[in-house]
Amino acid sequence: MLPSRPAWLPDATALRDFYGRTTAYPYYRLQVTDYIGRLLPAATDDTLKVIDVGSGDGYLGAVFQTFRPHTKVVGVETHVRELTRPGFEPVVFDGLHLPFPDRAFDVAILSNVLHHADDQAALFSETCRVTRQRVVIKDHLAASTLDHWKLAVLDILGNRRFGADTQGDYLDRAGWNALFAAVPRARANWYEGLSFRTGPLALAFGNELEILFAVDLDR
Repeated sequence: MLPSRPAWLPDATALRDFYGRTTAYPYYRLQVTDYIGRLLPAATDDTLKVIDVGSGDGYLGAVFQTFRPHTKVVGVETHVRELTRPGFEPVVFDGLHLPFPDRAFDVAILSNVLHHADDQAALFSETCRVTRQRVVIKDHLAASTLDHWKLAVLDILGNRRFGADTQGDYLDRAGWNALFAAVPRARANWYEGLSFRTGPLALAFGNELEILFAVDLDR
């Protein structure tokens, strides 16, 4: 079960206003923000250093840096999107090598990123290298060929208008387990059965296609 919603996270109306026109599917994006926010450590007086790998338009990291006390988020991307948040300047990288020292960040976020990576295992391992405590992953779970087709359609619907990558390699349970097993210090907690879509979209693209992980790292 996910931790409870943190008090610092704004309600849905405030979050929708914060995202503005970048929110193609408001319910989905607000749910992703809510769930990832629950998996961040409880706020303290110490600064939490977060790396948002594949930060997209920068809005997800901006939510946490704006509303969670004592939080610093660094976004990294392979290119700068047209609808990037004003004032957000991501660190541009090659999609694999993160230009930071070992354990430079407390927490890493990989939100709908790994399935676009040319080498998922290498990017996950590299993300763990620069992270001390936890890697939060929001991604997909494909149990069948039909699931792969559905997810491919979702990527086109969700990403094409923003100029983002629409190609994906979606993992099944065995694939995710193999990914985590390749990093000895990683211990993955799975979160399934969460609500990401409602109504007709949920009927066409069931919530079982979505998966959330909190990967805790041995120090």
